[in-house]
Amino acid sequence: MKTLVFSLAAAVALLATSSPSSGAELGDPAAALDIAHWVKGEAVNLADAKGKKIVVVEFWATWCGPCRASIPHLTDVQKKFANRGVVVVGVSDEDLSKVQPFVDQMAEKMDYTVAVDSGGRTSQGYMTAYGQNGIPHAFVVDLEGRVAWHGHPMSGLDEALEKLARQPVVERPEDKKRAEAQRKLREFTTLATRGEDAAVLDKLAGEVAALDKEIGGIEPNRKLDLAELRRTARFQGLMRDYQKAVAAGKPGADLATIERQATPFAPKGFNFAEYRGQFTLQRTFQDYYRAVTGKGDAAAIPELAARLRNVKSSDIDALNEMAWTLLTDEKIKTRDLTLALKLAQTAFDVSSGKDAGVLDTYARALFDNGQATEAVAQQKRALELTDDKNRKAEMEETLKLYQSKAK
Repeated sequence: MKTLVFSLAAAVALLATSSPSSGAELGDPAAALDIAHWVKGEAVNLADAKGKKIVVVEFWATWCGPCRASIPHLTDVQKKFANRGVVVVGVSDEDLSKVQPFVDQMAEKMDYTVAVDSGGRTSQGYMTAYGQNGIPHAFVVDLEGRVAWHGHPMSGLDEALEKLARQPVVERPEDKKRAEAQRKLREFTTLATRGEDAAVLDKLAGEVAALDKEIGGIEPNRKLDLAELRRTARFQGLMRDYQKAVAAGKPGADLATIERQATPFAPKGFNFAEYRGQFTLQRTFQDYYRAVTGKGDAAAIPELAARLRNVKSSDIDALNEMAWTLLTDEKIKTRDLTLALKLAQTAFDVSSGKDAGVLDTYARALFDNGQATEAVAQQKRALELTDDKNRKAEMEETLKLYQSKAK
């Protein structure tokens, strides 16, 4: 199993991959969880949870870089809110044979309930219903069994749970004041995301700041920084526009315009070209994976494969995991070994041939493409760079297989 550490994780954490709704709206009853396998933790039934538990339903995949970057945060969320009736459920539509080893390896780093979707039906009830096609994406089901929030799990989830999990037994005057302050703060964030007129935002910021001071803090133990919130919200809004433009194949001039608008609000060191490559790679691979596993448009496979070959990305770990998925995932009905080799070759080139995991994948891609002799050479290099005894034993067995075919 390959372990990934993804670049731009901090910046990506700010971005919620949203798109226009396909019909469902916040406040609608949550769809049932139709699960084929409960991989970790106890089974969760939303009907039984109603009135007792708040459930976070998060969609992810082992090959998805941002998903893997979100896992430690979701673990923290589960621990933080466990005694307040919150249950986190991570749902993947991959095979159990792919998910189980990954979850086992993550161990306590992935310390929340994990499940495998049943024929994509849970995803249809959430992702499709709410017009979402980018993962990771989380949905919060409140005590009434309604979808109360959805978005990127590292951008707003904690705040949503703070509001929903806090249930005063007796409504006091200060509770009403806090609720009003929270409402104004949400309004401020929404308007900042849209790029509302500065005068309007300044006025609302003054009202929020006054309420924050009056009640001793809108969010307990957290200092309110409206200037930072305003910057982050505006950046998030512009980057949603940017994502949609990239996904729609808009010309470079359109992207450059959004980049100029977003630059003053971007986190320090944020690289638009690198992000664009990462987002395009993840989005294209997701569409391609769905197509080759029979869940998407099979007619689009050639075009998506061509786009994957042409994507410019330096995300070594994402490229490596995608190549490995194309080589080994049993759900794939149409396996393109040359594409897998291309992705593995790119990861190899970007890593300068010094990453054992990348070399192992590259060797497998070479072998599956009939280049056994070169596969032997690369597998030997992978072994030289591997210290883990168990991993080394596996790689040695693989090397023997390559050598037997290279003779």
